[in-house]
Amino acid sequence: MFAALLSEVSIRTIAVFLVVFLTLLVSFKRRKNLPPSPSGSWPVVGHLLSLGRAPHLKLTEWRKQYGDVYTVRMGMEDVVVLNGYRAIKEALVDYKDAFSSRPNVYMLNLVSDFGKGIGLTKFDHVYKEKRKFAYSALRNLGMRMGPGSMEENIREEARQLCLRVILRIFSF
Repeated sequence: MFAALLSEVSIRTIAVFLVVFLTLLVSFKRRKNLPPSPSGSWPVVGHLLSLGRAPHLKLTEWRKQYGDVYTVRMGMEDVVVLNGYRAIKEALVDYKDAFSSRPNVYMLNLVSDFGKGIGLTKFDHVYKEKRKFAYSALRNLGMRMGPGSMEENIREEARQLCLRVILRIFSF
């Protein structure tokens, strides 16, 4: 009986140790190709405690220390901070394919049924095909800008609906 109790305790101890070890491993894991980062990142909250009540001041201070491009850990996610016109233009124009997608967030994936929608899908060739199909379907259904647009049809239908409702109310 003592041996069974001992083995059960040791199994629990090993399981707890593995969970703690894997949690620490994931929280301290950093990708190698990220820009420099301020020190003082906490395991679960990252740099959120360091930002304080005025995060814009702390980010400005880190900009002076680390330059226009640096990494900040927001919770469990690494966020690349871009400052200055040149850095932002380089990221959004010159390297647009690398910066054009959405972050991989489990809750967003859950809401969007793991990439099956349009609004919260990653920016890739599948998204481009879905967007192209949606635009052509809406265009075929009458979604146009300017004269002859769907707005005029909607206004006319709403006016007709209001007239019918008013006639029904006053017909009694």
